[in-house]
Amino acid sequence: MLGSEKSRPAVAAFASAAAADRRIAGVAAAARAARALIDEGADGVSLLVGDGAPLARATMADIERLQGAATVTIARGEGPAPLLPTAWAVVRATGKPSDGLVSRWLNRPISQRITHAMLAIPGLRPIHVTIFNAVLALVMFAVLLTGGRAGLFAGGLLFQAASIIDGIDGEMARATFRSSASGATMDSVVDIATNLLFVSALTVNLALRDHDAIGWIGGWAVTLSILGGMLIAWRTRAGGGPLGFDLLKRSGTRIRGPVDLIYWAVQTLTGRDCFAFLFMVLILTGLERTALSIYAGVGTLWFLYVLTTLLPRSRAVRGAA
Repeated sequence: MLGSEKSRPAVAAFASAAAADRRIAGVAAAARAARALIDEGADGVSLLVGDGAPLARATMADIERLQGAATVTIARGEGPAPLLPTAWAVVRATGKPSDGLVSRWLNRPISQRITHAMLAIPGLRPIHVTIFNAVLALVMFAVLLTGGRAGLFAGGLLFQAASIIDGIDGEMARATFRSSASGATMDSVVDIATNLLFVSALTVNLALRDHDAIGWIGGWAVTLSILGGMLIAWRTRAGGGPLGFDLLKRSGTRIRGPVDLIYWAVQTLTGRDCFAFLFMVLILTGLERTALSIYAGVGTLWFLYVLTTLLPRSRAVRGAA
């Protein structure tokens, strides 16, 4: 709730209620200004409105959501105008240090432009994008099962599209201060399910077409993906954090020898961004069997990587308990 004014609060002034209500990347300017001052250490913020008009209901809701334990008051008056970022600057800052090569140079530049446009739509939330991506994964699965070159092409393109769209819900959440453990977990569940649906449908497609060992190779890849996903979920539950793949990352690690090089290669090749992009390229060039065989081989290394990365941490957590 909005509290009473404290002594000498931080001040942000707007010429009018309309200026305070202006949306910046899905958040009212007044709420974003108050949150910036609170993040800088202020435990009280005074928002001054030059024309004294009441703020919009959506602006008041944003202020209450973002003020936390701090006190925010609203009054008529003049004062220093806040230095606010542009909507694009907010969205540009939503990348993650753990982003892979494809995500950093291809997916993010595309997804952030989509996010910038979507944040201008009132009422749109990150969960809506997550649900859309889940539906897209089901469409991709059905398309791949139809068989034929057209099904393979469309499935590969949809898989890459899902990889790009996967970044939008997180970008929206970070831009609007809506990040949550439950949202991150749901996003990761959709990611894992999309990967499994893709590899499973591709395996069925090729097995029915070629009637040879490619079905067994794909089956091995699917099995490793399931076991690895179960291990990640178990380790996440043990650690009390949200389900996600960031716990596998060794960001900032220098490559000092062959072991570090293997870790880097496995992390890069099995990252969702690289995985989806390479499959799309290989399918479009007629190398879908090669793609599935590579995935089975790299998937074996990935599973060993998961074991060697997560099991020692699990023992450490139990020892500290």
